[in-house]
Amino acid sequence: MYALTADAAHIEEEDVFDAVLIEFDGSDGVTFFQPGVDYQQQHGAPKIIEFVGNLEHVSKLDHIFTAPRSLLLVSRKMVRVLESVGSFRYRLIPATIYSNKLKHLVLDRFTRQRTWYRVDDLSLRNDEFVILQLLDELDCLDGERTLVNGVPFSQSGEHYLGKEEAQHLELRRPEAGFPPVFCVPQLTFYCFTEEAKQACDQAGLRGLWWRPQP
Repeated sequence: MYALTADAAHIEEEDVFDAVLIEFDGSDGVTFFQPGVDYQQQHGAPKIIEFVGNLEHVSKLDHIFTAPRSLLLVSRKMVRVLESVGSFRYRLIPATIYSNKLKHLVLDRFTRQRTWYRVDDLSLRNDEFVILQLLDELDCLDGERTLVNGVPFSQSGEHYLGKEEAQHLELRRPEAGFPPVFCVPQLTFYCFTEEAKQACDQAGLRGLWWRPQP
């Protein structure tokens, strides 16, 4: 089983990202992670989530390193690859990334929110990415066999686990098998199967850093 992180090996400077979120009212609390939450209906997130970024880098990637938080911003091609592995329920939130050349025009430097400036030139924007939000949870964590600091998760006092925080992560396999990507209530990241990783690798997807879970 794997967690997925955007591969930032091509970024050589600190505090530099492929895409930076254009903030909106309530954006601090919007993660697009919890399956039971419609962030657009319940938290007022806009229909299209906007960023400014390096379009040269973005055009070569299928998973983008974002700030101020890491969102699951992926190419539409990657969604199709995952679908080819198996079925899973999801919501796609459209995204637009504007060229850094327009940062001073589309991003208000005081509020960090979107200005009125309209961008029609397709060479100065990228609309090929989406935020992937899963709609189901798979409650499959084995609390006795998953180990944290040498003790079972069920006895550790922890409620959630981040990437590689468990010394050993044990998941109970459903009768129908795991979907290619799924959400476990106790984990703060989505899980990807070996089959999903192999399909993404074979499709030549770029910008994906797979983190094996112990």
